[in-house]
Amino acid sequence: MATVPAVEEARLAGKAGYKQADTRHFVSHLDDALKRNKIRAFIDRELERGLEIAPAINGAIEQSRSAIVVISRTYASSPWCLDELDKILECQEKRGQLVFLIFMDIDPREMRELSGPFTQIGQSEKGFGQENADKVLRWRDALRKAGNLTGWPLGNKLEAEFIQSVVEKISRRLSRLRANLPAFHPAGLDSQVQALYSLLQLEAGEVRIVGISGSSGIGRSTLVRALYYRIADQFDWSYFLTNVNDISSQDGLFKMQETLSSDILSNGVSEFGNGIHVVIKFMRSKLHNKRCLLVLDDVEGLSRPLSHLIKEINLGLGSRVILIPKRKETLIGMCGEIYEVRALNDDQALELFSWNAFRERYPKSDYKMLSNCFTSFSKGLPLVLTVMGSFLNGKSVKEWQGAFDRLKEVPQGKVHEILKIVINGLEANERTIFLDIACFLNGYDKEEIIKSLEKCDVHAESGLEILAKKSLIYIDENNKIWMHDLLQEMGRQIVIQECPENPNKRSRIWCHKDALELGTDAIEGIKLEKVDVEDLIVNANSFNKMKKLRLFMMADHVLQCGPTRHLSEKLQRCFARNSNNMFACWEGLVKQISKFWSHGD
Repeated sequence: MATVPAVEEARLAGKAGYKQADTRHFVSHLDDALKRNKIRAFIDRELERGLEIAPAINGAIEQSRSAIVVISRTYASSPWCLDELDKILECQEKRGQLVFLIFMDIDPREMRELSGPFTQIGQSEKGFGQENADKVLRWRDALRKAGNLTGWPLGNKLEAEFIQSVVEKISRRLSRLRANLPAFHPAGLDSQVQALYSLLQLEAGEVRIVGISGSSGIGRSTLVRALYYRIADQFDWSYFLTNVNDISSQDGLFKMQETLSSDILSNGVSEFGNGIHVVIKFMRSKLHNKRCLLVLDDVEGLSRPLSHLIKEINLGLGSRVILIPKRKETLIGMCGEIYEVRALNDDQALELFSWNAFRERYPKSDYKMLSNCFTSFSKGLPLVLTVMGSFLNGKSVKEWQGAFDRLKEVPQGKVHEILKIVINGLEANERTIFLDIACFLNGYDKEEIIKSLEKCDVHAESGLEILAKKSLIYIDENNKIWMHDLLQEMGRQIVIQECPENPNKRSRIWCHKDALELGTDAIEGIKLEKVDVEDLIVNANSFNKMKKLRLFMMADHVLQCGPTRHLSEKLQRCFARNSNNMFACWEGLVKQISKFWSHGD
């Protein structure tokens, strides 16, 4: 038997304890592989064993963020091993500890059913008697729970290759966990994570769909993401799909399915025809009877097509689907349970604000009264507390007072107006990047954004760093830039207010119906979600009027970007010379896209 809790400190530490000869060499090799992957392990070879788990080991397990449990055929005979397992599962439930299982020469089903080598429990130690009956009941329950967790069976695999594969998976999992911890201190988060975890009932065998409800900015996605990275390893396949958007349309549903399907393929590439049934058939073949965890964030649209998708995929027993809708109505008739995310109480709100404003749990004495004033305006919304705290970080008391004076003019509950104070405080370079992301680039790769915007004489790298520090954007584990939908909506409203009555006098256009009608020299960027080459050709002369155009996007690709005037003339020539051959025009655009990404031209 062995457990190897991996602790995130300076930072990975852990421990491995074992007594049975059947795992000793395996755990030693596992320890070596962990060290090669910069995961340091503390092994309790020298600690004396007895019937009670040692306090040092108890503490090591409690301080660990994850644990590896190696289970052999003699595992259930050791009270020590069973006590450790019971403690690990307790930490998994209460603290969200990650648990990785390795099965050596056993079938997990035997653990669930307490059959085979698991019929005799804790019988290896002298002095083990009837007085331990309560422990035996606890150990039986722990074995059943562990048997339901996803693990890796050694089987007939070569040990060295198997260990390397397992350690690589663990390393990726721990890296992903660290990369996705909230940028701010998660004040008030743990209790809600635990409540949602209980609602999922992971021990239940049926497929369960749980909905998440709450106002925008209350932390729905943050809550689910925190839970997701704690439990994802317990499933055969897991995926957190952001920005699902309109699933009520055929195009929207197909796009979502294609995104999921491409992730299932090992090389990340998928090709489908125009029929949605082809996508469903493919996904069913890959996910049929697999225990899956699927999170759909920012869902918008009707429940019927989504119900159809989930049903047709034919997820395996024990699968969980979590829906985070833009509107609560989407969940009607879809979910067995709905979790209502709670706003933070006064103490939690002050703590979260302080972590962002001072990088400390409590406000500094000179700022305490003003901190309470800012907190009272937040109504317990984490987004407001995080953005406002980050905005005030490093500023003087006088600057705080000035910001609060502006805040007092905002009617209570007007979240947009509160956040607008932060956005209005941005320098010109950061404001340009903020609006570009809000209108065009939300969800795009960070390096692609930098490469694109710096060709437009925008200082993108430093600007993104400032926006992230101010909590106006965040970077996910795939190096993609994301902006909260409330902030994105605000950014777009700022652009709309540039000229409410005439879209072509605004700096950015992202609606297809507004684009290319009457180009003006106010336009800096255009994004076309649906490409109509004929429209582009008919309106080719409009580009001549767009003297400030620096960013042109088409069908989710950054087609062209560059200094003002140069780009508008280049696009005009491109479309004008292909006026009699739409196919050639489209082919030329595709080549330009490829050339742009390959050579940065």
